[in-house]
Amino acid sequence: MIDLNDLRIFAYVASLASFSSAADALQIHKSSVSRSVSRLETMLAAPLLQRTTRKVLLTPRGMALKESCVEILSRIHETIGYAGPVNERPRGVQARRGRLDA
Repeated sequence: MIDLNDLRIFAYVASLASFSSAADALQIHKSSVSRSVSRLETMLAAPLLQRTTRKVLLTPRGMALKESCVEILSRIHETIGYAGPVNERPRGVQARRGRLDA
């Protein structure tokens, strides 16, 4: 199963064309970024990026995945926004211990 966090990290690397920039933007270690991308490449059995000492280039498979990631992550963000903030308390009538609370 694909880890959504790996997709999010890959999307940052693909957009910024840099492991270091993605790590800085996400405030995580560069090694974590590298591991996430490696997991995706292993799972998909295909290279997603061409790494050089100066920059990162997307392979054709990486370009396709980047487009899908943007759509998937956008829909997830939209869904979470529709559902409301995670820390929001439920409202309405709720049954609790045999009585109704408002």
